[in-house]
Amino acid sequence: MRILIVSLLATALTAIVAVGFTYRDEPSTEGMTVPQYDEDGALLRPKDFHTWVFVGASIGLSYSEESKRSGPGLFHNVYMQPQAYQYYVKTGKFPKKTMFAMAVYKPTQKASINRQGFFEDEFVSLEVALKDHEHFDEGWAYFDFGKSRDRATAFPKERCHSCHSAHGAEDNVFVQFYPVLQEVKKAEKAHDEQ
Repeated sequence: MRILIVSLLATALTAIVAVGFTYRDEPSTEGMTVPQYDEDGALLRPKDFHTWVFVGASIGLSYSEESKRSGPGLFHNVYMQPQAYQYYVKTGKFPKKTMFAMAVYKPTQKASINRQGFFEDEFVSLEVALKDHEHFDEGWAYFDFGKSRDRATAFPKERCHSCHSAHGAEDNVFVQFYPVLQEVKKAEKAHDEQ
């Protein structure tokens, strides 16, 4: 009887330790800013995105061959929640409720002491890409808050989702344009090759 009790205790302890290690090994998204919706299902504007992890920038990026603009085009600065970034670093995947916030600015030049090049000027828009399978059948949805709208509805699937699905390097995300995320992938590949 004593052997049976010791054996059962040892099995239970092993199970508890295994569950504990599994739980701790799973990256945490605790404290992550998650999407908030109004009563009609519109996404509320994320307020703290400038404090998130900066993953990449572009100027004049366009998906069209034709361009009628003069100058370099708009600046795009892209951020993601710190906890989503840490999850991505540890797993190579974007967790549920990941948000990418893209702040868009007009370029300007020759102000103050600046004589060459361009810098960001007037804020144009906040755009958000959101991974939320609970709210969107496709899993990802895309929003434009403009300069100051406090809520936005998702673009129709044909407008953004199909392009991101076809051309996003990973899970509908244009990782190919975000050097910080590319470095994560390079480190992951180097680790796998060891």
